[in-house]
Amino acid sequence: MIKVYCDGLCQPVNPGGTACYGWVAYLGNKKLFEDWGVVCSGRKATNNLAEYTAVIKALEWLYSNGFATQKIQVYSDSQLVVNQVNGLYSIKSAGIVPLYREVQRLSREFSNLKIFWIPREKNKEADALSRRAYREYQEEYHRKKRLQNAGELSRYVVQKDPAVFFVPSLTFSGQYYLVNLKHQTCTCPDFQKRKRKCKHILAVEIYLKGTGKNATASV
Repeated sequence: MIKVYCDGLCQPVNPGGTACYGWVAYLGNKKLFEDWGVVCSGRKATNNLAEYTAVIKALEWLYSNGFATQKIQVYSDSQLVVNQVNGLYSIKSAGIVPLYREVQRLSREFSNLKIFWIPREKNKEADALSRRAYREYQEEYHRKKRLQNAGELSRYVVQKDPAVFFVPSLTFSGQYYLVNLKHQTCTCPDFQKRKRKCKHILAVEIYLKGTGKNATASV
């Protein structure tokens, strides 16, 4: 028998945050597969969308990988999803209708599939996967934002000597931070806290690349 654990979340606010899903499938004690990802961000993002998507993604994978004839039990800590799919709750939101119909359509492809509710504390692995999806989304968002800010700052870099540069603050007008490219350090609070390449170091790398000198901007 295959057991599938599904979960979804919408962070940092619901609705309107970033909807993420996670699921994991086991055949006995053997992990078959796990998956996590982002559904969407913004106005349409909700917990319910994320919870439904987790179930849909799991069923799609199981069907595509030849498990349609297996006995399958799907577990979710969303009472709304489980009770709607099992016909115990009515569907009041128009946005849920296509998700519900997709779960029903996929369910018909399986010969022996049931969905059950479980408490959140028994769904920790799927919960961790959905949170991993959100964490990775946040990291990628901040990486892109850092590169964007660095590109803007690169226009105002002042070179003191071959390894030392002054880079302005985006937050405080008239304030500059000291970047030592040889040691990959910066005097800004972000670098002092994280000890990782900040937007000011990136700005110097972009500046040097633009002047034809040897530097490559990468986070």
